[in-house]
Amino acid sequence: MDPLAAVRVARSIVSGWVVRPSTPTRMVLAVTRRCNLRCATCRSSAAAPGADLTPAEVASLCAACPGLAWLDVTGGEPMMRRDAAEVFSAILGAAPSLGVLHFPTNGTFPDRAEAVARLVRRERPHVELIVTVSIDGPRELHDRLRGRSFERAVETWSRLRSIEGVRVYAGTTVSAGNAHALAATEAALATALPGFEARSWHWNLAIESGLFFDNGGMPDLFPPDPVAHVRAHALRRGVPRGPVDLMEAVFLANLHGRLSGRPIGFGCQALRTSCFVSADGGVYPCHVWDRRVGSLREEGFRMDRIWASGAALAARRGAERVECGGCFTPCEAYPAIAGAPVRAVAGAVREWRRMVGARAGSDSGAGTTGPGAGRTRCP
Repeated sequence: MDPLAAVRVARSIVSGWVVRPSTPTRMVLAVTRRCNLRCATCRSSAAAPGADLTPAEVASLCAACPGLAWLDVTGGEPMMRRDAAEVFSAILGAAPSLGVLHFPTNGTFPDRAEAVARLVRRERPHVELIVTVSIDGPRELHDRLRGRSFERAVETWSRLRSIEGVRVYAGTTVSAGNAHALAATEAALATALPGFEARSWHWNLAIESGLFFDNGGMPDLFPPDPVAHVRAHALRRGVPRGPVDLMEAVFLANLHGRLSGRPIGFGCQALRTSCFVSADGGVYPCHVWDRRVGSLREEGFRMDRIWASGAALAARRGAERVECGGCFTPCEAYPAIAGAPVRAVAGAVREWRRMVGARAGSDSGAGTTGPGAGRTRCP
């Protein structure tokens, strides 16, 4: 990670250990609900087109969060926006404290994704840029689960990988539709993607979210035996080689514990240091919990007002009491890990011992699922 980016993110994380900041320091921002693919685990493509935030409004949002150090720009498919470059330029110009910028893409707009990546590297070379390109299986399976997009996703990966300073991951949503083919998926990725290795492969377990995916009751959603899958992937990735690898390793280990029925020993950061902003400017605790606490457009993009409002503080207390039902998705788990690193790492070490023991055949619970697995809102 770039040293300046690391300092900015570390400063925001450490300050959050002591006090709740006056505005979020980490945010997930959806810039559109629209998507051009019809995936087996998501109904975002069926969402009615909304009044997406304009580039100027995105700039107002970022300017209203002066401590914003960590931003995930998502959709829908963020590259559906013809003005994607303008949106990212607005972010870069209005978020001086930004250290990490991430966006996922389904890979069907390689020109726009490449243009955005080059823009970020040119305008803010000290921002850590991470891009996740969605690939859910070998060509035939991926195209069945997502629509005919495998070749474009491979092209997008390759073009982004060629840009110096861009960290590119293959992102797989593990569901009932592809859990049987993960080994074949890894082989396909290794063949198709230049420079691919296991640590370049990011997993999301399929989740149910009416707010973000509108996928309640969808078939082929939850993968069977998620504990075994997570364990295998964590061990496949091996020893972490840097901060991002370490975060992923700690996440996977703690996820293994949760899916096995063991409690996570630390709370989430929803509305303490982080939040979700929808494409129309609505503010939520996270991308899973459908509890709107304010509208940026109605409040004149005064995030500080929304952040300090009774609705936001009540929702924060609700998150602490797990009124949301609880989850451990990457988008919410990563800031939670950063918010309690000692407990998160301690839990990860315990789980790593269990995983290694299971691989050696000494864990009688290997291959089972516990209370945290199955048809939950989100693993």
